[in-house]
Amino acid sequence: MAGQPEPEGLVAQVIAEALETDAGSAALFRDLVEPLADAFEFSLVNAYAHIFARVIEAALPDLDAAELIERFMRIRRPKKFVGNPESVEHVFVLSRITIGADIAITSRILRAAFVHFPNAKIHFVGLRKNFEMFEPEIGLEFVELPYKRTGTLRERLGVYPALKEALSVKGALIVDPDSRLSQLGLLPLGEEENYFFFETRSWWSDEDMPLGEMTERWLEQTFEVPLHVPIVAVEDRLEGFDVTLSLGVGENPEKAMPWPFEPKLLQLLVDRGLRVLVDTGAGGDEAERVHRAIAEVRPGANGSVTPYYGSFKEFASEINASELFIGYDSAGGHAACALGVPGLLLFKGYANERFMIRWIPWGDGELEVLDAENLSIEEGLDRVQEAVEAIFAGDGELDDEDEDEEDFDEDDLDDELDEDDDDDPKPTR
Repeated sequence: MAGQPEPEGLVAQVIAEALETDAGSAALFRDLVEPLADAFEFSLVNAYAHIFARVIEAALPDLDAAELIERFMRIRRPKKFVGNPESVEHVFVLSRITIGADIAITSRILRAAFVHFPNAKIHFVGLRKNFEMFEPEIGLEFVELPYKRTGTLRERLGVYPALKEALSVKGALIVDPDSRLSQLGLLPLGEEENYFFFETRSWWSDEDMPLGEMTERWLEQTFEVPLHVPIVAVEDRLEGFDVTLSLGVGENPEKAMPWPFEPKLLQLLVDRGLRVLVDTGAGGDEAERVHRAIAEVRPGANGSVTPYYGSFKEFASEINASELFIGYDSAGGHAACALGVPGLLLFKGYANERFMIRWIPWGDGELEVLDAENLSIEEGLDRVQEAVEAIFAGDGELDDEDEDEEDFDEDDLDDELDEDDDDDPKPTR
């Protein structure tokens, strides 16, 4: 990370431990791969390529590290599609594996592929739960490739033979948006001349813009198509909850506000007479935290809290039917922004400022993103209350004591923020 040469033999030791033990594999990705990627720095992308090429060579002896690096340096160069788009028969788009990233990045690529290649079959390559977020909206072909985000090194690289075989269609185009399936572009797939690699970690590294906007620009330059909004396939709901809430942190507890922010947040919403749906996430510790927060909520006159269990696709439909979304940095924020649902996102536990800027949801939704790294519980609750008043003050859903208060206005908030001290948290968007 400091730009110095590696200590002698250290990478070899890390690779050996990753191949031998689950703990070594977890450490490789958690402590080395992810920090190099999350920094969004050009030099660290090169460091990743040189290190992980050695990892691949050790795990898959048929592949040569030097050749992998040479290929990576070639495919990362931006190039435009040249040829007749109507003659293309197959386009394979690799998943980013996480649903939030697939909404922000992959779905834009899918929409652009349907527009630019009208006669082609467009294939989504990845997990079924991600595929279901898009297929009903635009009609995709599906190549199912199981991939565990927390899998061992052998499990993650074990998908390569099936992936290589599935994409070995002559003349097919492959679009790789820095996918974990290809280990961020290092695994050779398909015909190199038909391989379009969107290297998100260092592309336009000198500009501060969200990945969604970067994707739109890359698509415009690569396939000469206009900008495209993301895709989220949802089911219509005749009636929804007032507020949808996601407290998921993606196995990173640093993303969460300090306790007891969450029960206080729920209490604030219930006291306003709002009906709240809270996603219990992937289960385990996340679900336990949600239930603990719900258990501390006192009943309100008309408000209520309901835990949600089910697929993210169904939860996205609930977000679409709600009036307001609130959550931490997660897939829910990207879905709300794509669906145009007003929202408040508390961004915390990020690796650096560039990481936060890159992962801000990008779209037409009126989503306010708060830098919550140093946000106190009281400040966070104040921002939630402002958002609630902005949405619900005119609907008679506030307590009687609030009815005479002046309606919240976004211009008033802007004026208020301009008067804040520099140390006060500011909304990113």
